[in-house]
Amino acid sequence: MRAPTRRRLVRLAAIAVVAVVAAAGTTACEPEGIWVQPVYEVERVDDIAYATETDEHGQPEELRFDLYAPKDGNRRDRPAVVWAHGGSFTSGDKSSMRWIPEALAARGYVVISINYRLREDLGAVRFPLNTQELIAIVEAKADMQGAVRYLRDLADFYRLDPGKISVGGYSAGAVMAILVATTPDQPGGSSHLGVSSAVCTAVSVSGAGTGLFIDPGDAGALFLHGRNDTTVPYSEARATYDAMVDAGLSTDFVTYEGTAHAVPGEHPDDVIAQSAAWLKTEMVDRETPCL
Repeated sequence: MRAPTRRRLVRLAAIAVVAVVAAAGTTACEPEGIWVQPVYEVERVDDIAYATETDEHGQPEELRFDLYAPKDGNRRDRPAVVWAHGGSFTSGDKSSMRWIPEALAARGYVVISINYRLREDLGAVRFPLNTQELIAIVEAKADMQGAVRYLRDLADFYRLDPGKISVGGYSAGAVMAILVATTPDQPGGSSHLGVSSAVCTAVSVSGAGTGLFIDPGDAGALFLHGRNDTTVPYSEARATYDAMVDAGLSTDFVTYEGTAHAVPGEHPDDVIAQSAAWLKTEMVDRETPCL
């Protein structure tokens, strides 16, 4: 893993530093509307390495994320979100749809947008999944779990509450997020082993999962899905939601009538509003840690 440059270390330290003169009472003067309204300026730090895994050619692949952090002074108990881009597990980059992590960070969440292992020779992933597609998804899921463990292990440095970490994503990223939420007992990857991969909840934008991995006690999810989606079929998302309901998980489903797969492009404001409100309820307001 390549060592961070001195410049990047300085920027990371600036985000992590605590103002000693105001060390107490971090929540006493919270801005009105925090968690659901944009109340902070946002600082971004790009290309932070979080793991090295083996790619489809058997070669080491360094995985990186972009960090979006609210400029919130000395707060040390910040909730975090691991966000993943779409691209059918064959393409895409952490820099796509920057407006989503930026909007959540402006509301007080620390968000990392991750790159994960892709399979360029796979072709477009379609439901129902075949064996090779499932392998690609499980590898990507393991990468997201590694990012969760990275944040939890370095919670003090990033001024996070290690018991308040959630996941989310669009399309392929949403598929990963659902699997991470429902497989805390099946950690993947090779980084920060021994640290919990559990999360509070998932936000699925145009994603779906499988009921095979959903059990009582797993984290639930918010589903934001277009009725006319044929890329990740609406019926697959509903089936995943129904399985969560049957397992007694905390879950909700928002249907966008007349919309296909491009929910973020057609309903950007509602995606942020729904996601932020859900994260507040299921993570920020939660009394027990998600560990």
